Amino acid sequence: MKKLILMILVLAVIGSGLLSVNYFNNNIQAVDTNSTEAVIVQIPSGSSPNAIGDILLEKGLIHDLNVYKIYLRLNEKGTGFKAGDYSMTKSMDLEEIIALLEAGGNVKTTTNITIQEGLTLLEIADVIDSQFSIDKEVFLALANDVDYFVSDYPFLTDDNIISLEGYLYPDTYNIYLNSTEENIIRRMLSGFEEIYTSVIEGNIPEGMDLNSLMTMASIVEGEALLDIERPVVASVFYNRIEENWRLESCATVQYALGERKSTLSYADLEVESDYNTYQHFGLPPGPINSPGKASISAAVNPDTTEYMFFLAIGDGSHYFTDNYDDFLKAKAKYINN
Repeated sequence: MKKLILMILVLAVIGSGLLSVNYFNNNIQAVDTNSTEAVIVQIPSGSSPNAIGDILLEKGLIHDLNVYKIYLRLNEKGTGFKAGDYSMTKSMDLEEIIALLEAGGNVKTTTNITIQEGLTLLEIADVIDSQFSIDKEVFLALANDVDYFVSDYPFLTDDNIISLEGYLYPDTYNIYLNSTEENIIRRMLSGFEEIYTSVIEGNIPEGMDLNSLMTMASIVEGEALLDIERPVVASVFYNRIEENWRLESCATVQYALGERKSTLSYADLEVESDYNTYQHFGLPPGPINSPGKASISAAVNPDTTEYMFFLAIGDGSHYFTDNYDDFLKAKAKYINN
């Protein structure tokens, strides 16, 4: 009788072992081999293998959390899992799921970002930083390293281009959320390349190079609000250059100061900077912002006028004249009152 009981116990242990092996093997298989529906899985940065298992179980991608943990231990897996967004299906077995987690996210989520016309590099960096996990210092360092991008963007070969100020084209871009600083810069340079090809190439005014053209376009961008006035504003500055006058652009002073002020003081107009066109003749060393297509087109093809002066009259438009006395009268009418 005792021998019979012992035999029964031995058979029970063997049977339970076989059952455990079968259970393990069954539960590392796909949850549903016929499923084709995509399951989006988000793995946050810093997630432990156990936390990832909880996510997979919640999404219905694995059968059993303990089997998952044992599989990782037996196969020495889990330390190489990467955060990111994944597209999986319930037809994937545990081996396939783990291989994907080690390879990295296969779904790239995008978002729209709008860079307004007239922003400086610093302001562009702030806008991008508000929507992406970038290092602003890295972004600005790259934006000041023109040579790094020259081989891929030949328009940057102009020796006078000292940074990417003015060449990161303002537009609305659909960009991957995991984009690097370099990815974003290249996307914006490609945006400028399209404008260069369609508007600028072969049309740079005589006596100018790309840098001086874009500098003029940026000044127009900084001074004019209405697209219809941009070619007229451009004509004023070209006329001043022709007559060897200082440009006296308030936008260049704002750039020299490094801040946007609603009203400039006389002291501001005396700030020492190569960008201060109240103090220096000719164009400043480079663009003062990222001009849009309308300002670039105005710099390429300004109106033909004799205007030497213009004055903002408070509604977004300007008063233009070739006579200084008329300018003073307009100033008394629109500003001093």
